Formats: sequence, structure tokens, C-alpha cells
Amino acid sequence: MKHLKFFLAAGLTLSALSFNACSDDDDDDNPLVTKEDRNFMTEAAYGNWSEVDMGKLADSLSNDGGVKMFGQHMQEDHSKAQDELKGIADGFDVDLPAAPDSVHFAARLSMKGLPPAAFDTAYIKGQVKDHEKTIALFENAAANANRQQLRDYANKHLPTIKMHKEMADTMLVRLLAR
Repeated sequence: MKHLKFFLAAGLTLSALSFNACSDDDDDDNPLVTKEDRNFMTEAAYGNWSEVDMGKLADSLSNDGGVKMFGQHMQEDHSKAQDELKGIADGFDVDLPAAPDSVHFAARLSMKGLPPAAFDTAYIKGQVKDHEKTIALFENAAANANRQQLRDYANKHLPTIKMHKEMADTMLVRLLAR
């Protein structure tokens, strides 16, 4: 009976230790990444997914060759940026979102039923606004991210994001003039 109690106690102790070791693997306690770095990665991922998703929508709903081409650029450039960001995040054991956030999802739903010309204008106006926010996000990360990999990522992609903004600005002027 003494041996049975010993083995039961040892088993319970090992179970508790195993449970503790497998408990929530939340990356909030990850010493490699600050809260601000994690927030940058999350916001950048949401933005990348949104641009890919909305680019697909533009490619399928627009009748304007320039808008379609812009949507294709968004898909290509932001898919590559997301793949690179995922590699960085995986190295820090940080989970990234795998889809656009609820704000972009709602915008997508509201634009999906628009006629092509109205869609084009709404889409490009959204692109101007989104890229303004993304430029600010990336400029902040380029200057202030704790991890060098994130500063490098932000600096690498900032010129492309600025180019996208300029393209969207030019396209918006053209669309509003028609």
C-alpha cells in the first residue's frame, strides 16, 4: 500500500509538471519581442492579407484595366511581403493572423455589391487611406522596432508601399475625372 501511494503521488506530480510545461504557449511572455514589435507584425499581417484579398476582388469586379493591374500588383507584392513577415514571426515564435481584420472584411462586403465604376472609386479611395496608415506604421517600425529584423523588413518594404500610395493617388485622380 505504501508503494502504491508513492507511485500515485509521483504520477500526480509528473502529470502536474507535464501539464504546466504544455500550458498556454502565449507569446506575450516572449522575451525576444516587445509588445510594440508584436503589434507591428500583427498590423502588417492584417494589412498584407487585406491587400491580397481586395486585390483579388478588384481583379474580378473591375472593368478598368488600370484598377485590375493595381489589384494584381497588390496581390503579388503583399503576398511576398506576408511570406517574408511570416518567416520573421516564426523565428520569434509569434503567431500572425491568417486573414484580414474585421474592418477590412466589412469594407470588402460593402464593396462587393457595387457596380464596377463605383467599386473602382471606392476601392482606390480605400487604397489611398490604407497605404497612408501603412506608411506611418512602417516608418515607425523602421525607426523604433526593437528587433533589427523588423527594422530591416520595414525599411525594405517602405519604398514599395510608398509607390503603391503614389499609384493609388494617380489612379484616383483619373477615376474621379471620368
